Amino acid sequence: MPPPPAQMRVVSKLFGAYTRSFERRPYLTLLVANGLLMSIGDLSAQTLGAFNDISAAPFAYDLSRTARFAIFGASMGPLAGAWNKFLELRFPLRPYDGPGQIRMDKVKVDSPIPGMKLPKGSRLERGGGAAAAAPAVGKAGGDVSALALAKRVAADQLGMAPVSLFIFLFSMGMLEGLDDEGVRQKIKDNYMPILLVNWQVWPILQLINFRYVPLKFRVPFGSLLGILWTCFLSFKTQDQVPVHIKE
Repeated sequence: MPPPPAQMRVVSKLFGAYTRSFERRPYLTLLVANGLLMSIGDLSAQTLGAFNDISAAPFAYDLSRTARFAIFGASMGPLAGAWNKFLELRFPLRPYDGPGQIRMDKVKVDSPIPGMKLPKGSRLERGGGAAAAAPAVGKAGGDVSALALAKRVAADQLGMAPVSLFIFLFSMGMLEGLDDEGVRQKIKDNYMPILLVNWQVWPILQLINFRYVPLKFRVPFGSLLGILWTCFLSFKTQDQVPVHIKE
């Protein structure tokens, strides 16, 4: 059954607002959107946990826990956007019908943190992705390269996934107030088990993301898909009481 028209209008307005914001301030938009979506993931995890364990004490929502996920998600949003832009340029899915190399205009990018200056660099996207950003080299055409798509997924899963997971565990340990030994133990206990599960789930999801989703929507789309993944991370990394807390 299709969603009611009223809900479709709300979704359409949200997409419109996101697109307009992204066109003006791409990195700040990714910061806010990713922080919000990771907050929703942790909220879902806490709620599901309360329903699954009916013998536990009355549900008490942990706002600080959600805040930690929001901080991590917000900080990773711009990084994920820059990474997706790199993959877009490094592994183009379609050949270009003009001579030369793919080039993106150099523009001043907005800083996601007030007062922090960023160097001029390739714009994240203005409407049509890499092809639209390089009108001098022709339009994208031809069939999608399965090899380039596979390289994107491989680079993401062998490059970004291990790094971002380490950053996640390290930053969560620090935000939880763990001392150095507690942070090391958290990483030791969780890193490889989570990474192995990641490699069972995310390659196919990222293949869909890289193949069908426009560049400007890839980070929030991945975060939407990742709400259940955030639930898993929340369950996996928050289920034990820390034993090494800073004084």
